[in-house]
Amino acid sequence: MIYLDHNATTPLDERVLEVMLPYLSRFYGNASNLYRLGRVARAAVETAREQVAALVGAEPSAVTFTSGGTEANNLAIKGLGFALKAGSVAVGATEHPAVAAP
Repeated sequence: MIYLDHNATTPLDERVLEVMLPYLSRFYGNASNLYRLGRVARAAVETAREQVAALVGAEPSAVTFTSGGTEANNLAIKGLGFALKAGSVAVGATEHPAVAAP
């Protein structure tokens, strides 16, 4: 099968599922809380942050995880606008609505 709807969702690689499964079934705590499951989840998030940082040659503090594409787009666009002290940011007419009107 050729899957062409990756903008909506992407099939999960079996290797990724294997790594994620313990956190979906046993260690499902809220990484923002201090109870045991939360601490386990937080440690996993921080390990992932360090791995991503090493992969792209960045400091872990420069890696931000978002809940999805819309949040990531908004963070990037608004960050750019604030950094440039711009009143507006130009985007193409074909941009996703989350980019065109954050």
